[in-house]
Amino acid sequence: MFLLRLAAMIIFCTALGLNSACFAELKIGNLIIDNSDRMILLKGSGSYKTQSSFYIPIADSKTNTISIITNPVNTNAIKTSSLTDPKRYIIDIPNASLIGQKRTYEYINSKKIKLIRLSQFSINPNIVRVVIEAKEDANLALFKTYTNGKNIIIKYDSDIIDNSIQYKFYTPSGDGDKGAVLQNTKAKIIYNNNPNVVEVEPKMQGKYYLSKVTQGSNGLILRGVGALSMQRVTYNPEGKKAEIILDNAILSKNLENKTYDIPNQKATLTLEKFNEKKIKLTLLADNYKDYRYIISPDGQSLFVADRTFIINTAFSANPARVLSYKLTKTKTDYVLFNINFDKPAAYNVFELNDNFYLDIDNLSDYNISSFEQMLKNQGIKIEALKISNDKTRFIIPTSDLNFSYANVESNAKSITLCFKNKTVEQKPVEKIEKPETKKENINVIYVPKNEDIDKKKAEKPKKKKENLSISTMRKVVIDPGHGGADTGAVNNKNYEKTLNLIVAKLVYDKLIKKNIYVHMTRTKDVSMSLEERVNFSNEISPDIFVSIHANSTVAKDPLGLETHYFKDDSHKLAQTIHKHFASEKNVNKWQTKDRGVIKSRFYVINHTEAPSVLIEMGFISNDEELSKLITKQRQQEIADAIVKGILEYLKAK
Repeated sequence: MFLLRLAAMIIFCTALGLNSACFAELKIGNLIIDNSDRMILLKGSGSYKTQSSFYIPIADSKTNTISIITNPVNTNAIKTSSLTDPKRYIIDIPNASLIGQKRTYEYINSKKIKLIRLSQFSINPNIVRVVIEAKEDANLALFKTYTNGKNIIIKYDSDIIDNSIQYKFYTPSGDGDKGAVLQNTKAKIIYNNNPNVVEVEPKMQGKYYLSKVTQGSNGLILRGVGALSMQRVTYNPEGKKAEIILDNAILSKNLENKTYDIPNQKATLTLEKFNEKKIKLTLLADNYKDYRYIISPDGQSLFVADRTFIINTAFSANPARVLSYKLTKTKTDYVLFNINFDKPAAYNVFELNDNFYLDIDNLSDYNISSFEQMLKNQGIKIEALKISNDKTRFIIPTSDLNFSYANVESNAKSITLCFKNKTVEQKPVEKIEKPETKKENINVIYVPKNEDIDKKKAEKPKKKKENLSISTMRKVVIDPGHGGADTGAVNNKNYEKTLNLIVAKLVYDKLIKKNIYVHMTRTKDVSMSLEERVNFSNEISPDIFVSIHANSTVAKDPLGLETHYFKDDSHKLAQTIHKHFASEKNVNKWQTKDRGVIKSRFYVINHTEAPSVLIEMGFISNDEELSKLITKQRQQEIADAIVKGILEYLKAK
């Protein structure tokens, strides 16, 4: 009777799905072979990276009772091994079950593999075994297994994934994989030793197979299997388009030449087969440079959306944080910048405004103390800043560096950027136009010694606490008008561009001391177009944008202070700054006029996305006002007034 009860209980548990097979987290489905004879992908559903609980009936003969207990088993490691005679590479996948019958894939035209066997090696515990029988001249040392916990990649060629556990996800002009040769690899599938075979064509060539496009909220999601790798995005201003090449990738036939509207945006994305190894994505939009291409933590999905939507959208309820940084200079003039995370990262990279940008889109804590420690005595310019609660941006100026590639670990917990130092011939030559002056000329605008502050670098507040919350982390862009060949107004060899830069730097220094993150569009006497200034600000997405200028007319008499705005959301900012800048005290002290807050269609305050103002500090064309503007005292007082207005506005915001 007891044995009958035990048998009945086992049957009952089986019917309820309480046996070990039903509790396998990962289900192994199709084997996808690589058309270039370099890798295999096991497509699964679920995840093996959890603890599995096996429900086991236990009989107690003394009390004549049966109970069910839970026996947790840690199944977090895929085991691999190699055997010779014949050469075999064996993979045991824990906590997994095989969908369908055991089967053998007999390879056709492969130079390295004879066959692959898939079977349910055991149940309780559940283990799926993959046996790859290699050809005699194959090197088993090159066989490696990677997984994101769902899909499993087996590569058997040294070129497919770099540095054993990393692959390039972004490169200037392709991943450099010149060893890939189309092998037309096929396979015959034999089920349970049945002589009736099914011949299958490969679905994937190289790293990635793009199979599906879905419309998400304000963006498109491109889904596939493998590992995404992109080339540097190219822009076509005439066609208002951005072109993206996916390397070592193949496009599903039902997606070829399809065009998709990006939801809630005036933009489209077209997919096409570029050649046998590449996919071309073409994005058409008036603001084509404003779109970003986020790679998912598993490296298999690409999210395409406007950067404003991305910045304001949370990608994870439990975002990652940085564990460590490492900056390495190699003997061959390469610079490697490595970031390690506690959880897989979603990320995107792009290059604009002579900068390289890496955005981590699910990162709450970038570990500022570790970051600053890494930069000590390195001489490498890297900036880190939060652009929203769960997003952090890393900015590397490329004036001295050539970008080489971006690597990601297969589980997306580590990202490495590689740069190469530029040669002297490659570095741009800056032509700085300086006023022709003598030291004794008191009318020459004073230029402080910190003229060579790193270009476009925003220092972190000197007294900033590491746990400063995003609500108190304000960002300001200061734009010193003109620069380089564009001198602005000139009077008696005094240049507006220089005065603008002096006051802007004073504002910068004062805001830094108030725990504000400050960015300057230029910090040297260099030319910068209006569009570049706007793009620089929009990429940072600051709280406000302040452009600093001095006024000028043909007539010598006009003088006074003006604050300009254009957009409705900028009116309050203009009023607040002008209230301090053109206060009755300042007007009387400076012996000038309050010319008011003026609505003007200046390019930079019209096209920047943040609330924006343009300040006219006084008239260079008025000799008397110029004589005051070039004094250190007046410059400090102007900067103090602007800072007071900025702080009042930010506090109210």
